Amino acid sequence: MYEFHPYFTNDGSVGLYSPDFDDIYHSSTGALTEAYEKFIMPVNMDELLKKDEIKVLDICYGIGYNSKSFLNFIFEKIFSHPINSIAPIHTNNNFATNNTIYNDKIYTDNIFNKISITAIDNDKILTFLSPFIKTGVKFFKNENFDFEKKNIGKYLEKNKRIKNQKINKIINFLIFEKIVQNYPDFLTNEAVTRIILDKKYAKYFTSDIRGIYRGKTIGGYITNLDRFLGGFLAFLHNIYYRHVANRYKKNLKRYKLDNVTFDLKIGDARSVIKEDTNLYNLIFLDAFTPSKCPCLWSYEFFKLLYEHLESDGMILTYSTSAAIRSAMQEAGFYIGNVYNERENKFTGTIATKDKSLIKYPLSKFDLGLLKTSAGIFYRDENLTGQNEAIFEARKIEVENTDRISTSQYKKKFNKGEICKNTTS
Repeated sequence: MYEFHPYFTNDGSVGLYSPDFDDIYHSSTGALTEAYEKFIMPVNMDELLKKDEIKVLDICYGIGYNSKSFLNFIFEKIFSHPINSIAPIHTNNNFATNNTIYNDKIYTDNIFNKISITAIDNDKILTFLSPFIKTGVKFFKNENFDFEKKNIGKYLEKNKRIKNQKINKIINFLIFEKIVQNYPDFLTNEAVTRIILDKKYAKYFTSDIRGIYRGKTIGGYITNLDRFLGGFLAFLHNIYYRHVANRYKKNLKRYKLDNVTFDLKIGDARSVIKEDTNLYNLIFLDAFTPSKCPCLWSYEFFKLLYEHLESDGMILTYSTSAAIRSAMQEAGFYIGNVYNERENKFTGTIATKDKSLIKYPLSKFDLGLLKTSAGIFYRDENLTGQNEAIFEARKIEVENTDRISTSQYKKKFNKGEICKNTTS
């Protein structure tokens, strides 16, 4: 039976625990906040929205925070709707607050026509649950039945709640519609139906979409499926106007947000991307930690991503590992830091083909760290290796390397034996 372990993070959005990796998917500080700060805020939206086409690759889509945050940011900024004060966490973006800069483009073009998102994940059930996930919960208690058993509680900073953030419900409706269009089995998947209809999970799901799902089921299974599907798209056409506040109706009619192309791929990201012919402006790399899922952090995988990135595109990831940055650099990328204004520190990595896009370059210390044993990267020569084998191969290489160890490097650096110039 499929295991589903949700919990509330400290910004009122839902995080997940993975029993397979014995780890959490999202920051306990805030799942949605993390998506914005590491994958949206570093992007120069001014320049991106000038393009005739915007292509985004979301690797390890999960429950969709990165893709939904991207769409939500554009939607809220263009239409200037202050939903639950999302704007304050966008302060590092260069997106113009004066919409007149984009007025000609907005009113002569549908900006959403040019947005294409390819989302990849190997967990079909989890991706099917993505449009149901709730955000912006102000009052919550983490009383999941297996918290103690799975020791999830140790990840939660209960006394450090931050401002609640929220995804506009229209974005969830959009994702819901796109999944229905591309995956008819979404509506008959027994595991999804069981989870959606289980009362113990109700508090983690948006009531609107869960209500639609419940209204079409009896005993946990969809009935009269052919008749239901026949009228489903017409039904969805009216969902926006039935469930969304009046202030959105005019904009939704005029700009047709559902024209966004959303292509969900279920499978091994390596295989999916090898068969893909697109070049992307943005790649969100949000795979599990390299030590547990090294197949999506190898040198060969970054070479593959290099081939699928536009000349002025960028890869964004939460990882600051020397091994990952070293693999990126070896694959041909320029690399830099993602700066988190709220925490006043670097919390991620940018990889790009265009050095001018690096706002926060690596320090001399960080660049030197790439040449230590910590900078030995994962290898997956044919892009078919198993995680255990990839991890063990690197472990053996680290044990037998002649490179200086991280601890020795830090001692030499602190003693001034290595130049402490703070810029690369």
